[in-house]
Amino acid sequence: MEVTYAVTFEFETRAPLTHRGTIGGSSAATCVARATREAQKALRPVAWSSMVCCLLERRDGAAAPEPTEGGNHEGL
Repeated sequence: MEVTYAVTFEFETRAPLTHRGTIGGSSAATCVARATREAQKALRPVAWSSMVCCLLERRDGAAAPEPTEGGNHEGL
């Protein structure tokens, strides 16, 4: 799968830094790990207090599976 992403590093006393891009991987977890590594290399954040990684759009054309009655979102 290929996804567009945004990774934001937040700081106690400074403005947040955001990096956006496109990354590929076999699962959402792999994409998050790769996006985070790429953002760390690009921004070199120091002393961040929190980090947010958001997968914005899945771009491989696959439709997201419908949730089951029990609320299971398997495959997302």
